[in-house]
Amino acid sequence: MSKDLWLQIAEKLNEHSYMTGVDRRKARVQATAEVFTPTELVVEILKYLDLSLFAPGRTVLDPACGDGQFLVAAKFVKILHHQMSDSAACADLFGVDLMRDNVDLCKSRLGGGTIVMGNSLHPTLRLHGQTDEEHKLMSGLFNEYGVIRQKKKRLHSSQRTAPDSTVAPTLF
Repeated sequence: MSKDLWLQIAEKLNEHSYMTGVDRRKARVQATAEVFTPTELVVEILKYLDLSLFAPGRTVLDPACGDGQFLVAAKFVKILHHQMSDSAACADLFGVDLMRDNVDLCKSRLGGGTIVMGNSLHPTLRLHGQTDEEHKLMSGLFNEYGVIRQKKKRLHSSQRTAPDSTVAPTLF
């Protein structure tokens, strides 16, 4: 991919100063395990991905989106590389975060997308400050996956076999 694309994406990410707009004291960081990814690392990671993953209609989900660094980058890959409109790119973006201020900041940075307060590891858990709509959306988005996991037969470790290297790995 061209250097120009990555420079443009870095510029878009840097329009928002790294980790600004939210009070992140040591106690909060310890309690929430917040780690924010600097622009240079976001761009470096994206350089290794097949950009067809960001094609029109391809969903991007960040289950711990923070202030939206990866989602903003994904949005601009969709816009600059795939020539999508802003609204079409945002329609493919989904983010979840535990903290209301991060959700609000991410929404502001993206100008669209579906960004909700919730717990991706425990989607039905009701969080303080979570709206009824967010709670309902979290429960609905993750419900199908939960049903699939419950139906999967659990094998005892002695019953498991090494995967056949000729078979592509699957998620379930």
